Amino acid sequence: MRHYLPLTFLMLTLAAAFSLVDAADSSNAKPPAHASPLELKTWKALQQPISLTMEEMPLSEVLREISRRSDINLFLDSLGLQEVGLTPKTPVTIEVKGIKSKSVLNLLLEPLDLAYVMRDEVVVITSRTRSLGKPYVVSYPVADLAVPIPLAGPVPADETASAAKTPAIDFESLIDLIQSTVDPDSWETVGGNGSIQPHAASQSLVIRQTSKTHQRIEDLFTELRRQQDFQISLEMHFLENVPEDFWEQIGLDLDLDKQKTARPQPQNNGPLGGIILTDKEVALLLNEAQNNARTNLIQAPQVTLLNAQTAGVTNYTAGGKQHPLQHPCYIQPVISPDRREVRLKLRISNPESSAAAMWTCVNTVSDRQTILIEIAQQKTKIPVIVKTADTGELVYKYTSVEQTRSFLLIRPKIIVQEEEEKALFSGPQK
Repeated sequence: MRHYLPLTFLMLTLAAAFSLVDAADSSNAKPPAHASPLELKTWKALQQPISLTMEEMPLSEVLREISRRSDINLFLDSLGLQEVGLTPKTPVTIEVKGIKSKSVLNLLLEPLDLAYVMRDEVVVITSRTRSLGKPYVVSYPVADLAVPIPLAGPVPADETASAAKTPAIDFESLIDLIQSTVDPDSWETVGGNGSIQPHAASQSLVIRQTSKTHQRIEDLFTELRRQQDFQISLEMHFLENVPEDFWEQIGLDLDLDKQKTARPQPQNNGPLGGIILTDKEVALLLNEAQNNARTNLIQAPQVTLLNAQTAGVTNYTAGGKQHPLQHPCYIQPVISPDRREVRLKLRISNPESSAAAMWTCVNTVSDRQTILIEIAQQKTKIPVIVKTADTGELVYKYTSVEQTRSFLLIRPKIIVQEEEEKALFSGPQK
């Protein structure tokens, strides 16, 4: 199977994810993996809330009080102070109540062009420039962020050519994102000291940067990977050759329901239409379809996709064998920002036209609700005996009778991997 996540969506996902990271200060980063026990203790202490009210007090006295209340070892770098024209006796004023120690330090130091950094198991107060430290090299594995996500099924004929041109790994988009959003002025492309080089053999990025920038890059990668933890499970049923009187038997008037305002309707309702059904209506519909001799009920394979991934559903299994669907479809679900709705972009082949012809619709469905979409109307042809006008002979001819209709039931379920793992390991709730 070959399939690809559209590059534009990947870039939107990356940019949206980093907007969350960039809003937070770099001090929000996690401690490095090689941190000592004392450094880990200090990182935890920085997360604890304190209250502080001091007016026109020497900077050294204010820092000493923060150190006492937070149980943090603070060191005031005199060279860093000189660099920005300050002394330990520079008067400062601060009044805060019940906020994290790291936030107190940020509020106090930022107006003075100072910053803090963890160094030699203490929190060093120095100039913002000196806090960046010397650049060093880190190799980041990025295969999960740079390799295009494949389609979950056959590639449509009109996409085969473009899919074949998609690179195996896209370092360029990820590098552009990092350099344009993480300390943009620090990269060698604009005269800085930082550099990024892709290493294809290990599918990693080799980055030379300062400690602060490395922390921000790690935050970015963490957030991007968290965004990829969202998945969507699609449960689909096809109903073929549905007669008009079928709906009367279950008390559902499709044409009337489409006009009702009381029944929830999908947003962005496309040309194929669609109505939202309750769980009770779905159960009744499936039960009646199974017992109706004229209706063909097909349960398609349940498909689980990453957010915005595209699945091609062209076959179903019956009697241990694969059978082609009368209306193959390609579906792309996209989760809403609040994770309550799924936008379904659906393309369904038109058997009356060429193989490449597709019907397209877009519907928005709430999580774990079911939408019923009409995908085709067909005329049933039956042989009838007619008398020819010239000879009077009786011959068989095929004529079309009342239309039958085909429908698709789709029920999306949003899966958040982190929540699934918590439920798995927490066990049954008491």
